[in-house]
Amino acid sequence: MRPNETVRKNFISPRQAAALPYIASEPTLTRGAQAAQIAKSTLMRWMNEPAFRAELERVRRNIADLAYTELEGLTFKSVIRIAQLMDSDNESIVHRASKTALSMSQSFREQRELSRQLETLENAITYMRQQR
Repeated sequence: MRPNETVRKNFISPRQAAALPYIASEPTLTRGAQAAQIAKSTLMRWMNEPAFRAELERVRRNIADLAYTELEGLTFKSVIRIAQLMDSDNESIVHRASKTALSMSQSFREQRELSRQLETLENAITYMRQQR
């Protein structure tokens, strides 16, 4: 093993770092390589490097977190708009807004219940680990 290979296992190159946002924002590796203006074979070689794969996953998680935060911000705005539409003189609009509100409410309730169940499971796992 050459000296540089040891260092390379833990870090990505500047070229890889510059390509990451392009690769992470595309739905496929082929399109990611095209967006990053690199050969697909180069990307496939990079994907065999644990440091590169880990960094790509970190960038993808950051993108997903940002998108989720944006959606959370739009939720309140959407609820306000639906409430306004429910006061419409047009019964068809009122009906659709009501259906949307009910659907959203059900979805939020289900998500909240799943979050509670997950938290209960996580607490149980933590408790079991402490008992060992």
